[in-house]
Amino acid sequence: MNLSEFLRDYPGIGATSIAIVSGALGWSIRNLVQFFIDKSKYNKELKTFFWKEKVNSAKKASEFYLEHMNYLNLLRHQFEIFEKGEIEHQELYENIQKEVEFYSNKLKAFPHFEHHHINIFYDFDEKRAMEINKRTFDIQRELIDLQPKQGDSLEVIDSKVIEIKKRATELKDNYEEHFKIYKKYLKEVRKDLEDYL
Repeated sequence: MNLSEFLRDYPGIGATSIAIVSGALGWSIRNLVQFFIDKSKYNKELKTFFWKEKVNSAKKASEFYLEHMNYLNLLRHQFEIFEKGEIEHQELYENIQKEVEFYSNKLKAFPHFEHHHINIFYDFDEKRAMEINKRTFDIQRELIDLQPKQGDSLEVIDSKVIEIKKRATELKDNYEEHFKIYKKYLKEVRKDLEDYL
């Protein structure tokens, strides 16, 4: 018995079979199409989420870097004034202490430390920045040791002031290089964000 004879002899069963096969085929095609639509939608949502996170971390890192760059610029400015002889070493210490205290508190109270999330998206070479930080810390310790003391002779004070000026120049250069490093980070982030737009 072939299909046409079966359908002629059993029209109810044949119609039901055709309806079931057509329904199952339609259901399968519909689910397959829906699967690809959902997958495409999921990928778009994932890319959107990723993009929002990247922009958000870039924004937070930019805010932090700009604040830190302001701090470095103020310090560098103080050392430039000192190099020009417009202020004495004692006034330099006082000015730097005020600025360090102000910006240290400001950076510590920075509303979010999520600026480190930028490292998820970018692989910045932090080696040189860390070297600069270490040398800066060492120089600052040396400057404290070089502060003239009450019993120092004029000769000792003069030699200490010369050493202070050398360290001040080195610190200024360190701050300037650190500033350039942060500026490079910002430039890289901005360029990447522009490429997405």
